[in-house]
Amino acid sequence: MQQTDYQIAKEHFLLQPVAYKEVARNEIVAESDNHYRIGSAVVQLTDDMVFDIDKYLGIMPKQSQMAQRSYGDKGISNLRNFFAQADNSDETRVIFVADTKNRTISHIHQTKSHLIPPETFFDFAEMFMDRNNYEPEEVQYNDGSEVSILMRSVNPEYMEFAKDDAFESNGLWLRWNPAEIAFGNYYLRLVCSNGMTTFSEHKLLQTNSLQDEKSLKRMLTINSENGVLKQNLNKMLGNARVAMNTQASLHELGTGVRMLQRLGVEEQDATQLIPYMANRTRYEQAGYTLDANGMRHSVSDTTVWQLFNTLTAFASHNPTWAQHDLRRSQLMSQSVNLLNQERDIMDYNNVYMQ
Repeated sequence: MQQTDYQIAKEHFLLQPVAYKEVARNEIVAESDNHYRIGSAVVQLTDDMVFDIDKYLGIMPKQSQMAQRSYGDKGISNLRNFFAQADNSDETRVIFVADTKNRTISHIHQTKSHLIPPETFFDFAEMFMDRNNYEPEEVQYNDGSEVSILMRSVNPEYMEFAKDDAFESNGLWLRWNPAEIAFGNYYLRLVCSNGMTTFSEHKLLQTNSLQDEKSLKRMLTINSENGVLKQNLNKMLGNARVAMNTQASLHELGTGVRMLQRLGVEEQDATQLIPYMANRTRYEQAGYTLDANGMRHSVSDTTVWQLFNTLTAFASHNPTWAQHDLRRSQLMSQSVNLLNQERDIMDYNNVYMQ
């Protein structure tokens, strides 16, 4: 990524139509089931956001459900407002991210400190790259609520783990949301056969503030001598070798399909990429019971490694998502998490051996 491209991506992100509002817990006033007064504005929150607010206030789902059933909107609002005012010792603050174009709340974050302006993050990222001899590789974001900068060393290091398959092992990333800055390493996989690049990311540090010198120094300093840049690499390489020789279960194929769906891929498209339905149908026709346990015990015609490659190839190359779309790195990260999970038990049902 050229510096001019980085500056364009940075400016494009900073021009997103968003606004941020930081409030204490007692400034969150429930008006009705999904409507809250935040400062002088009344906003409507999604069910997921309301759930997050209830969790932050210490309200259990059963409590809110009981109040709703017994007393309606007024009862649940009174319960939420009581909890909001009850504990003034809680210093956690809530940051609301508003889409000013659509006049909606898009995200909610909690912080023990204060909102970190995005301009502060980019200033820090540029200081970090300059001090540690890194260059921006890609800027990824979906809206004004989160942004990631992938960085590559001016002196990249490589590790081969199979024929024509190697990792660049000293990549780094920085990620911002209004409540925190996180830092971690990633391993960029270079696949010669299809031109695919994928990465595995690992969070190493995070901070809610850059105001004190200690936090700033800790986030700026990389100690290559203590192995931090190679953290988790050997584990992942070992899991990759296992995945090459292990058939995925129906449950693992289904997990891959659900990962795609959660990121906005239609079910029909997801099952074309991952042969979940074709494998499931074959077991159903053979009379197998496919409950949760049966799904984990039933082998598919796809290796875990093939599943991993399908997911990461889609994340790298699908033309539907913009190149800067944060979903690309989200799917990469989730795919590596799937690779690193303990494999489903090995005494499989296997319709393919009959």
